[in-house]
Amino acid sequence: MNETALASAGSDELFRKTLAFCGYTGYAAIILFIIGGVWLGGMLPALPHANDLPSEVVGKVSENLFEIRIGSIFMIASFALFGTFGAGMAMQTRRCETNPGFSYIQVVFASAGTTIALLVAFAWALMVFRPEIYHPSILLMWADFAYFLALFSVPLFGGWCVTIALPIFLAEEGKEPFPRWAAYVNLWAVLLFAPGQMVMFFKDGPFSWHGVVAMWIPFVAFFVWIAVMSFLMVKIANAEDN
Repeated sequence: MNETALASAGSDELFRKTLAFCGYTGYAAIILFIIGGVWLGGMLPALPHANDLPSEVVGKVSENLFEIRIGSIFMIASFALFGTFGAGMAMQTRRCETNPGFSYIQVVFASAGTTIALLVAFAWALMVFRPEIYHPSILLMWADFAYFLALFSVPLFGGWCVTIALPIFLAEEGKEPFPRWAAYVNLWAVLLFAPGQMVMFFKDGPFSWHGVVAMWIPFVAFFVWIAVMSFLMVKIANAEDN
């Protein structure tokens, strides 16, 4: 961790506490998603599959209505925290800028990414709102919509990572907002998100939205990225003032 970033964080007690708060909300987002999206909600691993018939989706959803509904509540809480998580990274980037630039761009990406994520939870909740009335194909469309929002939006979430990496690479030595290795983590995240674009072309196999390559790799990479950047924010916030 560079000394300038640590010193700038340590000299402002409110900033340090706010940055730590933003970092911890990243951890909270991961925990809430594990509860809502993995344990209860059936988003990961995917309960409905991209190659399921509409009647099969109705059957799977109807058997797990209560769990999916409760899971949707946890998921929307998780995704709402993307806003504070993203704000923390923008704050730290702004701290190391003479004039605002990349920090503002990060705020735009964080806002858009949070909106997309919230729409994922909305779509998942609507899928189980009244399955006894919806035409079966509508339920399948809601599932498609949720996964396309989450996985097909690679340029948005990838762009967010790039705008975190660039100010690290372009800053003067010793004035980087995050350590240099964090820039490479962000660029690796972009590459790992990329298979999500393949959901447009496949309804079965590893590149479908229920497949290993197009779903598991981007999802896991995304939450590992959140964990890494949350760790860095908390570390900066807790560092002693030099």
